[in-house]
Amino acid sequence: MKEVINSDVNFIEIRGIQVAHRIIGEGSPLILFNRFRGTINDWDPAFISSLAKKNKVVVFDNFGVGATNGKSEDSIEGMASIAFDFINQLGFEKVNILGWSMGGLVAQVFLLNYPNLVNKAILVGTGPGGSEQTEYPTERFLAVATKVYDMKPEDHQTVFFTENQKGIENAIASLSRIEKYKTKVQPTQPPTWAAQGIATKNFFSSDKNYFTKIKEITHPVLVAGSKEDIAFSDKNSFLLYKQIPNSQLLIYSNAAHAFHHQLPNIFGQAVEDFLYKK
Repeated sequence: MKEVINSDVNFIEIRGIQVAHRIIGEGSPLILFNRFRGTINDWDPAFISSLAKKNKVVVFDNFGVGATNGKSEDSIEGMASIAFDFINQLGFEKVNILGWSMGGLVAQVFLLNYPNLVNKAILVGTGPGGSEQTEYPTERFLAVATKVYDMKPEDHQTVFFTENQKGIENAIASLSRIEKYKTKVQPTQPPTWAAQGIATKNFFSSDKNYFTKIKEITHPVLVAGSKEDIAFSDKNSFLLYKQIPNSQLLIYSNAAHAFHHQLPNIFGQAVEDFLYKK
């Protein structure tokens, strides 16, 4: 984990904007698309370390996020377009992608719009486009995620972990690892939250009908969710699994929206198996 927490923040210019990113590990490129409000310093370093055993893991801040300047896109398609330019600028011809929460929406659009750049994809704690079956983030989740600026451990528990003693312990343990990053990054600011919120709402109501459109995805996809996620329920994970033809499904018990931070090595191994086992 030391390699992760001591890693430098690098910058590369995309459309005149300096995009902050870290690259950890060697192997096939694995590009991570972050959650609502998430920066490169909000990935649990234990999870990144697990992924980096066999992958060149790339985390980055999209426009207006964290250490990247500029103005945030207010569409999921716009975020995916920037990610496409970023990956091309790094010189990668083929990548695997992993999207968490809002990043999972970006990953779906990325698979549809830039299919030739992707080998395999992992969708973590996320959901499909709008439909009569889709379950949307709960009011309890939104009350913290969209309103509380300086989140305390109990807020992280509400949003990311289970509602019991184990949940607060997992929240504190994950935060303690995250706080060890050598290079600090500014938290994402409210104007960017607003743009990201608009992007998410528009994804669900898009006339592109992403719920149906993801049936066109032909890549191998691992869909992973948890039973106690109040942002994107396990029903949403099952819907993604049903809609995406070449997909696999993993659901974790006694875990919530940040199950990969609670179970960094267990889920990291699941990702490795999916990417590399025949």
